[in-house]
Amino acid sequence: MVGRNSRLFYFLKMAKQKAKDLFDSIVIAMAVVIMIVIAALIVGTLTSNSVFDDIATTGTNTNETLTNVTNITASTFAIITTASDSTCGLTSIFNATTGEIPTAGNYTFTASGCTLILDSDSEFIGEDLNVTYTYSYASGDSLAGFNVSRATTAFGSYVTNLIAFLAVMGTILGVIWLVLYVRRLFDKKEGLQGVTA
Repeated sequence: MVGRNSRLFYFLKMAKQKAKDLFDSIVIAMAVVIMIVIAALIVGTLTSNSVFDDIATTGTNTNETLTNVTNITASTFAIITTASDSTCGLTSIFNATTGEIPTAGNYTFTASGCTLILDSDSEFIGEDLNVTYTYSYASGDSLAGFNVSRATTAFGSYVTNLIAFLAVMGTILGVIWLVLYVRRLFDKKEGLQGVTA
């Protein structure tokens, strides 16, 4: 039977409605992805702008012991393991055993790398020295106390993971829809094979 009451007409009407629903879903998903990408670009642009100040972390380490200080290899202060870009200011230095204070001619201190090396004629070669120093390093960008560097990294990871998730879910939904649609199309009862003229 052909006409508005036939199975073919009903099947085509349902297929058209399902195709419209799928198309609407794809449009909505794409709009959401595009909005997220635009938001990521905006946040990335704002946070990489030079108007934000560094969050300066400062402090003091007191009586840190540098062991077996030599004139060959510079001894590095412990703060460098925490923040490799630290800048230090040497406050005091003395022999860990005797308490004797080396004069400035006995050592060379480098503020930018927080290192100390003895001069070749120093009487303190091979001795343990205690140092007290101040340090400062940048721990991120600041917007009213908000660590923008960490937020940028976290947001970028979020967007990447969200896009990957949406791509996987879209593929899975597309395959499921395709399998269901094709199976119904070739079904002997409801599909094209069951249609009679």
